[in-house]
Amino acid sequence: MTISYCPSCNRQTCHKRAFGIGTLIAVIVTSGLWLMVMPFYPVRCRICGTIVIAAVGNPDDTPRVTLTVAPTSIAENGGTATVNRVSFGATTVTVGATAGSNAAAGDFRLSPAKTLTIAAGSTTSTGTVTITAVGNSKDEANKTVVVTGTATNSQGIMQPANVDLTITDDDGAPALSIDSPSVSEGDSGSAHLTFTVSLSPASGRQVTVNYAEGVGGTATAGTDYTALTSGTLTFAAGATSQTITVAVMGDTTDEPVIVTLSSPTQAALAEGGASGTGTITDDDAAPTVTLAVAPSEIAESGTGNVSTVTATLDHRSSAATTVTVGATAGTDTVAGDFRLSAAKT
Repeated sequence: MTISYCPSCNRQTCHKRAFGIGTLIAVIVTSGLWLMVMPFYPVRCRICGTIVIAAVGNPDDTPRVTLTVAPTSIAENGGTATVNRVSFGATTVTVGATAGSNAAAGDFRLSPAKTLTIAAGSTTSTGTVTITAVGNSKDEANKTVVVTGTATNSQGIMQPANVDLTITDDDGAPALSIDSPSVSEGDSGSAHLTFTVSLSPASGRQVTVNYAEGVGGTATAGTDYTALTSGTLTFAAGATSQTITVAVMGDTTDEPVIVTLSSPTQAALAEGGASGTGTITDDDAAPTVTLAVAPSEIAESGTGNVSTVTATLDHRSSAATTVTVGATAGTDTVAGDFRLSAAKT
């Protein structure tokens, strides 16, 4: 019978028998007396010379390799390996790394040196294997790298369990903003006012944001444009823009329409970018003013000697129009023949 490890020097060794078979007797006192008879071999350690007793049937324990990464969640990690018992032969551990949850092969880099060595009689490896995270600007969930090891030892070895390494994301949330577009309305039918919502930079997560018609615009829903129904925009991972469309009705004035963003998830609203003002621009020529007097003939005195001046535009304008009226002497008249009212606009 041999013993794999000497309890004195803890070295793996092939023991030799020191003297003949004997009998080990143990007495256990409970409610009575019991004898336990077990054959044993006195054996001597070939390394330190200690004589020990080996019971028949004692299993031969094979060393087990353990992989560690330290620390377990940084951008660059040093890898080591240990065994739980010393071995008579050297142990070589080849380290590998594969993408785990949320990770892809391009998210990390394994060092060219991938081998750790545990010398015979030692429990700790020499050499260093590193795993380096590859940075990016995307806001993403933390990633997992699965570190593996394949151990070889001429005396036999138990393979190590896999170890998880976490790559912690260090990028801030991206920003959302909306532009302020314009569109020519036409005199009839409809056009479309398109707002573009931008996300910068691109995110590794799904981003959402709510939108609604804002207050303060002078355009009238149902007359100048089709009322905007509130909704939610969804940006898939990697997407950077979405659009909101407002149908514009043709008329002859300039009016603004306001759209606001709110309640983003996995993102923030950019400063000053939470609302956009779309302008429905008038594509018509400036209106023409026409003056009229009624009646067009008046008496010099008495009843019926007053005429009223009015002004009209040939089409609507988005701005107020002021007309200042004047009067000058014409044919066969002088300044004293008529009088203009104090109100002239």
